[in-house]
Amino acid sequence: MNPSDDWVRWGDHWQRQPTVDADRLRRRVQRKRRQMQVVLGFECCAALFAIGQVLHLLLDPGLGLRWKVWAGLALLLVAASVYLSLRVRRGTWQATADGMPELLRLTAARARAGIRLAWLNIASIPLLIAFTLLVAAPWLVPSRWRHDPALEHLLLLQVEINGVVLVPLLVFFVVYIRRQRRRLRHVEALLRDYAE
Repeated sequence: MNPSDDWVRWGDHWQRQPTVDADRLRRRVQRKRRQMQVVLGFECCAALFAIGQVLHLLLDPGLGLRWKVWAGLALLLVAASVYLSLRVRRGTWQATADGMPELLRLTAARARAGIRLAWLNIASIPLLIAFTLLVAAPWLVPSRWRHDPALEHLLLLQVEINGVVLVPLLVFFVVYIRRQRRRLRHVEALLRDYAE
């Protein structure tokens, strides 16, 4: 056995080691944690606003049974989305250690959680729209809303507002999923390099 071959092999192995800036990764992990806190705070505020609106509908004595049922189911949907959002994020808040593999695993777990959250949002939007259209079906008949200017204005306003908000939101989620998948592939490659 030639000692110089060992040195060459060790040198090659050392050069193949992943080159990750540990301090930069730690800063990124901390920054991502702050971003997650801001997003969770925004989601909680939005959920509280939605709950307030739905409770207002439930307590409105002039509202028909059909819309009260919609409001009750919307309340359940909001509660379920908050629960699922928190459940998906479980285990992604803080690294258990400061080592590079642990930070990379945390980054990968956060990327997976982000993908699941985006898919959860993508799935919930059409579900809410379909349920709302089902409940609103009697008011969507053209003979009804064409002869009621207030209803026509309300329906057009809802289509415009939801179109302006939901279409860009869906595009954002698709782009976000692609970016997180790319990040996940990169992090998994670094983890494989560390394992070798």
